Amino acid sequence: MQSLFACKNNCTPDITGVNLTNSIFLTTIDSLKSVDANSYRIELRLDIDQINKRQDKDCIQGEKGLKSNIKELSIVSNANIFNTTAGEKINLDNFRIYDYVGFISDDYGEDIDANFKRYRLNEWIDMINNDYRDTYDSTFKFYNNFYIEFSDKNQSANNVKFKLIVTLMNGNVFEAETKPINIT
Repeated sequence: MQSLFACKNNCTPDITGVNLTNSIFLTTIDSLKSVDANSYRIELRLDIDQINKRQDKDCIQGEKGLKSNIKELSIVSNANIFNTTAGEKINLDNFRIYDYVGFISDDYGEDIDANFKRYRLNEWIDMINNDYRDTYDSTFKFYNNFYIEFSDKNQSANNVKFKLIVTLMNGNVFEAETKPINIT
């Protein structure tokens, strides 16, 4: 009986990198373009490796928690925005984050997007680090696609880039930067 239940080991998600992309909902913005602050999103994609705790080759994904928790997340910009000087850390309360899990229909738009629950970035870090962010699904999955949006949509900046810095408890630091964009 024991071999029936112990044939596979759970894997632990490990952040190995971060990527940022300018986006309007599902549309990636690759070149300098003007976009309305209401529609603008920073798409955050975490590179995730599944690490097997027992070092066996045969394992299943789905264990809760990260191999190394997020210690700090910061966002800086090359332009003055959110009453913050270029190059200084922007207060994280100026942003909201939500999962983009990829199961979205072709008619995805503002109405559907509005249904996703937004979190403050500090809340989101706490939820990921403490294993309770996927409360609607008892089979926890570590989704790695997120949208970051402005909590105050009355922002504008030209030729602006955002840099995200993620520091893990194990000392690993990952940085990613968007391409320039005009926010109106």
